[in-house]
Amino acid sequence: MMSSLPRVRESALARLIDQAAGTAVLALWGTFRRRRSLPHAPRRFGVMMFETIGDSLLAGSLVASLRESMPNAEIVIFASRGNRGILQLFEGISSVVEVPLTRPTKAVAAIRSVPVDVMIDIGQWPRWYAFLCAIARARYTIGFATPGQTRHYAYDRAIPHDPAAHEVENFQRLLSPLPGVAALPPERALRPVGPPPAYFAMSAPYVIVHPWASGFRHASREWPLPLWADLISRLCNLGLSVYVTGSPADQPKAEALASSCAVGLPVRSAAGRLSLAELAAVLRGAAAVVAVNTGVMHLAALLDTPLVALHGPTSRRRWGPTGRRSIAMAPSTGAEFLSLGFEYPAGVVDCMASISVDEVFAAVLQQLQLQQEPSPA
Repeated sequence: MMSSLPRVRESALARLIDQAAGTAVLALWGTFRRRRSLPHAPRRFGVMMFETIGDSLLAGSLVASLRESMPNAEIVIFASRGNRGILQLFEGISSVVEVPLTRPTKAVAAIRSVPVDVMIDIGQWPRWYAFLCAIARARYTIGFATPGQTRHYAYDRAIPHDPAAHEVENFQRLLSPLPGVAALPPERALRPVGPPPAYFAMSAPYVIVHPWASGFRHASREWPLPLWADLISRLCNLGLSVYVTGSPADQPKAEALASSCAVGLPVRSAAGRLSLAELAAVLRGAAAVVAVNTGVMHLAALLDTPLVALHGPTSRRRWGPTGRRSIAMAPSTGAEFLSLGFEYPAGVVDCMASISVDEVFAAVLQQLQLQQEPSPA
């Protein structure tokens, strides 16, 4: 489940080209193109979701808000190959257009294939996305003016991106030019979740652990496997079943992790064996979820599952879980420097190892105990 965005992030040359060429083209475009006014009574809205799966889940706020405030609106999502699948979990989408971002001619054709009244670009920094928004068949365009990214010149309405705010808040600011649209939380965009597969229900109570990140320098955002094995053993000794989730590509690692735990413990790998709808159901039915900062973490948070989220390089303030039953953890030093996703220092980053098993286990116990406490009258 990869998009072209991690490829741009991991290549300094690609970012330089995107910045130099993209800035020049967009600035020239903005100089000679008159900014347009918002159309009267817009009906068809386009949302450009080319970012990671986590971003797309958080940007579900736009889908929920447009759907609830404008019941007759048509919502068209322009997605990348890497995040298109997650959109099946959303309600209220009229259609999805896949844009092949690494093939410019086909990308231009795709973005122009469906005319819209208003196009909203959720991208925070790629100028390529801003260019595609500018050439779309849209009567009005909205996108971010991100500090230092010089990408906002060609939008009809540029919304200041706040580097101190959680990204849900930034996404919701993109709705500010639309009168009468009230911002709703992203979980309101999700379809109802069904029951988990029978074999999960039979092993309840169970805990889901999701050790794998993805994208640029993903290893820097993963907790060491021996620490996962220690945590899993402690959870199993409480009488809990544990499932290790992941993508099909994570399956060998997940099975190796499960096998590294003591023989006889109720730990199994479910990596690569669940559809997205099944994964949502499994997360919703879990006694607790422990995950690194990734799309699965955000999905668990939106489902309001008791969650312990492990952050290292990624800022909790910017990208932490939004669920009211979430605990976000990070090392006290040398961490949380990622805001847009590519701001790594030179050299190896190993701050995740500073999060101790004792801390994580205590947080999981806290989540489990909160579930057992009676609700206030």
